[in-house]
Amino acid sequence: MEIGWRHVLAGVAALFILFLLVKMRPARRRRDTLSAEVQAARERARRAATPRERAEALCDAGAHALRGSRRVTAAVGFFVRAMRADPTSARTIELTTGALAKRRPRLLEKILWRRLAVLPWDGDHREAARAAAIGLRDLYRREIRDRNRAEIMRKLADSFG
Repeated sequence: MEIGWRHVLAGVAALFILFLLVKMRPARRRRDTLSAEVQAARERARRAATPRERAEALCDAGAHALRGSRRVTAAVGFFVRAMRADPTSARTIELTTGALAKRRPRLLEKILWRRLAVLPWDGDHREAARAAAIGLRDLYRREIRDRNRAEIMRKLADSFG
């Protein structure tokens, strides 16, 4: 039996279709589900009556996400949502700084700079801005090690009183 060019072309087309099917199949990567503590904290955040309670619950969810499954991206999302929920809270910034300083110092630096950029530096937001400046100061002293920036952040934190 002679193999003609039509048979070769049909074989190549079949291999190409098989290749496309393998390459284009949907990814079946399953994400780890959030732990029970994280889900409970998220539920507390949904039911919170005040912005302060919501921010505290979101900070708890972020801390549990880091401890339990080590999902840094999810934890960062919880901490950023906590800072947005209660922009006047210095405590949320301190919790975020404590949780992320050793693990992701550059990401924390970016988060704190953005927080300083959006916060008014007077009135009720003064303590939150001071906490962000102190967090950056400590970050530049220890993890990132930049004396000049640490000194600038020290002076900024001192100017807040």
